[in-house]
Amino acid sequence: MRSALSSAAIAGGLVIVIGCVGFGVASHNQPPPSDVRSETDGVDSMGWLTGTWSGPMWGGQFTAYYSPPSEGKIIGYSTLEQDGEIGFYEFEVFETSVAGTRFSPFPGGRRADGFMLAGGRAVGDRAVFENPDKDFPTRVTYERVEPDRLVITLDDAHAGSDRRDVFDLRRR
Repeated sequence: MRSALSSAAIAGGLVIVIGCVGFGVASHNQPPPSDVRSETDGVDSMGWLTGTWSGPMWGGQFTAYYSPPSEGKIIGYSTLEQDGEIGFYEFEVFETSVAGTRFSPFPGGRRADGFMLAGGRAVGDRAVFENPDKDFPTRVTYERVEPDRLVITLDDAHAGSDRRDVFDLRRR
């Protein structure tokens, strides 16, 4: 496993180096290769997520904070306050690489199965992350439906379940 990861890391590094060499002074007018993400793909197309959002959920007050995109990453955390105590917390990492954009949740501080951004980029103020091989949820959708309103939907689109959790949050 370790040698496979090392080989993948070396191959990924070579793709980046080769891609960078291909964008030298003589080739500024050439489009980027399709396997290299542009600056507007992935996390960089999700600046609308930035800020603090809050609303009632799961019998308490749910609050989520998302950093602005920086160097292909958004870092976030969320808490659920119930009866004056934190009943749930999660760290979140959104990261764009040559392989695509990945959303990695850390509920209770522990890494859980991640999700990939469907289509490689957010469309407008909407980003859909999917992992059909995961337990609930198999899809997480982030959508800014109004300038100061964010809706996060967890559902089981790939598992055939009707379960759906909707977080209707307002900017704080």
